Amino acid sequence: MADTLDANLDVIVLGMGPGGEAAAWRLLAAGKRVAVVERELIGGECAYWACMPSKTLLRPPETKAEATRAAGLSTPTLAWPEVAAYRDWMTRHLDDTTQADSLSRHGALVVRGSGRLDGPGRVSVDGRLLTATHVILATGSDPRRPPIQGLDQVEVEVWTNREATQLREVPGRALVIGGGPVGIELG
Repeated sequence: MADTLDANLDVIVLGMGPGGEAAAWRLLAAGKRVAVVERELIGGECAYWACMPSKTLLRPPETKAEATRAAGLSTPTLAWPEVAAYRDWMTRHLDDTTQADSLSRHGALVVRGSGRLDGPGRVSVDGRLLTATHVILATGSDPRRPPIQGLDQVEVEVWTNREATQLREVPGRALVIGGGPVGIELG
């Protein structure tokens, strides 16, 4: 029998990427009793391994290129350690404690773990049960390696967006496979 965490909820938000986070905050502002369930970081792929870090990494070289086209300016030097440090700051060093604490202070029950639907208004989270009148599925996305024959046999390191946006050293060259938003930005 699963332990019931809370049976007096209005809404369970399963997945705390940008969509789930926005829904949770609006529900809390409306006075609803909310539980949020997240297996990784509140803010999801966008905040930590996609949108935010890729745009943070794009801006310095973009600014350098703009300076070369402006009369009267010398070309600035790109300093990778400072760029990486700023990316780490923007992604909160992959730490969502502030977001989780803020949700808790505003009345949300924050539940860490892998959640799954377990019937109408029921979500099981690692053997614990949440019940509510409504459930919002905001499962977001996961990085995926494309099913390319032979990719597992190559003698080079293969990254997803997670490794690419959190890199510690800039490679001399890279091949980007995939044309989604993050793939285009990384290219």
